[in-house]
Amino acid sequence: MARQLRIEFEGAFYHVTSRGNQRGQIFWDSGDRVKFQEILKRTKDRYGYLLHAYVFMDNHYHLLMETPHANIKQIMQNINTSYTVYVNKRHRRFGHLFQGRYKSFIVDKESYLLEVGRYIHLNPVRAGIVERAEDYRWSSYQEYISKNSKQKITYTDDTLYSFSKVRTEAVNRYREFVYAGIEKDSPLDEAVGSVLGDEGFTEKVLKYLKCCPDEREIPDIKKIETKYNLEDAVKIVAVYYGVSKEVLLRRNRTLVRQRKMAIYFCKILSGKKNIEIGKIFGISAQAVSNVVREIECLKDRNKKMMTEIHLIKGTIKG
Repeated sequence: MARQLRIEFEGAFYHVTSRGNQRGQIFWDSGDRVKFQEILKRTKDRYGYLLHAYVFMDNHYHLLMETPHANIKQIMQNINTSYTVYVNKRHRRFGHLFQGRYKSFIVDKESYLLEVGRYIHLNPVRAGIVERAEDYRWSSYQEYISKNSKQKITYTDDTLYSFSKVRTEAVNRYREFVYAGIEKDSPLDEAVGSVLGDEGFTEKVLKYLKCCPDEREIPDIKKIETKYNLEDAVKIVAVYYGVSKEVLLRRNRTLVRQRKMAIYFCKILSGKKNIEIGKIFGISAQAVSNVVREIECLKDRNKKMMTEIHLIKGTIKG
């Protein structure tokens, strides 16, 4: 059987699933599921992706992910390998945990964010495990409907704000939306190959593939990322803004935007862990994660920020 085509580009949106080998279990108890949540949080901090929805079933899982840095293969290899090592050690087992490689669909976020998220949250209901989605502990639905979620690993704003800017109202409308889909077919049935989107989106993806027929993946900034250490990354941003590197490394009320941009480019150009980046800026690893997520969420809505990002990238020599 041919291997599934892997499509990567900045800002890509995926539905990802992975099943147990020979459809066997991958989660045995709550401890396993908590560990998998920890792995998701760690890889989110390291690779800078957004997790829009998830569910852990006994023998498989579903993830709805957005990858600002075109690195889905890296992310999934880390997640599945880390969890396999943990399971084999804890349960004294050997060999493959998952059935081959993960399966993924590249998704048109504008058209299918809500549909795919609903499909994921209704998995336990359709399987007859619970009667209501909120009764299942091991899905992101808890984070959507709770005022104070303990895990806080899911980015819920894009979904909820599409219903209302007032969270309480958005939650109520989302509940109604989810339960209105209980009888609907899986949106994945509408996919063409590994692409889920309308005709225009599918054509756009195919054009990307034609640009790179040999590697079968879309060119991205990852090809130049590893050339830079943290100091070089800060210097690139400092030169663009016409300030010294030292100014960006320390807190400065008049250069908040520029400092955040330096933190962001340190992440995407160096590939270093958040804790290492945080050390040179005098902030925590979580603060680094917050800055990266803030810029990724704002850049598509803020034309000035998007222009600056492109101009700074344009100063980088591949």
